[in-house]
Amino acid sequence: MKSKITAYLPSALFFTFIVWMITQADTNQKNFIMDIGHSVPFGDKIGHFTLFGIMALLLNMALRFNRVRVFSRSFHLGSIIVLVFAIGEEFSQLAFSNRTFDFVDMLFDLLGIGILSSIGFRRYLIEKFRAFIDYLAGRLLVE
Repeated sequence: MKSKITAYLPSALFFTFIVWMITQADTNQKNFIMDIGHSVPFGDKIGHFTLFGIMALLLNMALRFNRVRVFSRSFHLGSIIVLVFAIGEEFSQLAFSNRTFDFVDMLFDLLGIGILSSIGFRRYLIEKFRAFIDYLAGRLLVE
């Protein structure tokens, strides 16, 4: 069993990276990652999909894909946390003259969060199923 520190470390480091990227954009500073994003068609949208999707996947893995109920539907807690952060970040752009608020960016945030979390959850279930099968096989061999 992983310790809580090692479980949360990847998501904490990736969150730090996202905050750095947001700070760079808010202060109108350029970096090579943004330059690549601006040179590729739809690079901004690909970036939103990828950054927030990976963040949700890492946080969901750290939280062991725990679920919460929202309006009688079940969602992964990590996905909800990242979605709230992504929406807040997009709305915060209204406070900066050099940034532009964009609903399409939020759509790509949501798509990245949903798709990458779903893929991760399926892999998580497969791993749990394999561990269960290994456990049963071990019990049968002992008896």
